[in-house]
Amino acid sequence: MIYLFFISFDNYPEKSFCLVLREIVPILEVFAYFCRNILKRQVNLLKKVLVIDDEPIVRQGIKTLLENVITGYQVPWEASNGVRALDIIHIEIPDIIITDIRMPEMDGIEFLSSLKQIYPALPVIVISGHDDYIYVREALKLGVKDYLLKPVSRHELANILSSIKESGDNGFINPNDSTTIRHIKKLIENHLSEELSLHSISLALHLHPNYISQLFKQKTNINLSDYIIQRRIIKSKELLYHSNLKIYDIAHLVGYSNSKHFSSIFKKIVGKTPLEYRRDQ
Repeated sequence: MIYLFFISFDNYPEKSFCLVLREIVPILEVFAYFCRNILKRQVNLLKKVLVIDDEPIVRQGIKTLLENVITGYQVPWEASNGVRALDIIHIEIPDIIITDIRMPEMDGIEFLSSLKQIYPALPVIVISGHDDYIYVREALKLGVKDYLLKPVSRHELANILSSIKESGDNGFINPNDSTTIRHIKKLIENHLSEELSLHSISLALHLHPNYISQLFKQKTNINLSDYIIQRRIIKSKELLYHSNLKIYDIAHLVGYSNSKHFSSIFKKIVGKTPLEYRRDQ
């Protein structure tokens, strides 16, 4: 027997879900499962923010505002200068960046210039002192969303974040991304017989690997590496059906130098070896 529990929320009907149980379990176990699901969903909905400032007390203050006062945001990363911030961004891409202008090693302007080259549409909020007008003007030229004067006001920060949310700005994805996706797909299609990787594609398109990887996944719902394999299998099917080429020749034409490796991947995806597939057509 299967027991169904439908969990609903009056204010958030879209977050309702169904709990399926194959046996009756203690109510506390059901409640614990329910709480874990809610917590997981809430964490996934939080916008991730990178805070950059050379003063730890300022970073902590902004973190507290975002996580405990404004809510809806989490601050998993902090950096004391632009160099450290870029190191973080090369590994994880935040939804929003809040950065000071004046910092040691690499100041806010240098950081923004570097950031613009890899993630041109990533939302950035600048914080500055009253005498930083020239710096703020330069930052605005580099495309920052807005700026705040120190000390940071809860209401002003909340208003700017709300404005970013209402504008539909979801991070590094921008209106030209559909064109970028077309370029990526065309590049893959034209070079199926060659070695294709995230690194080689990023070099060819002069874009950061992380940007390409996350953009492609977000826009197509498939990993770039899986898409490349998918296109290679489709092409190999066409060659198996329309030509008398040997398997190792087809393997080379779709980018596999080892025909055994090609046959293994083909069977894993298609359910048949290349020879079996050709025979059954």
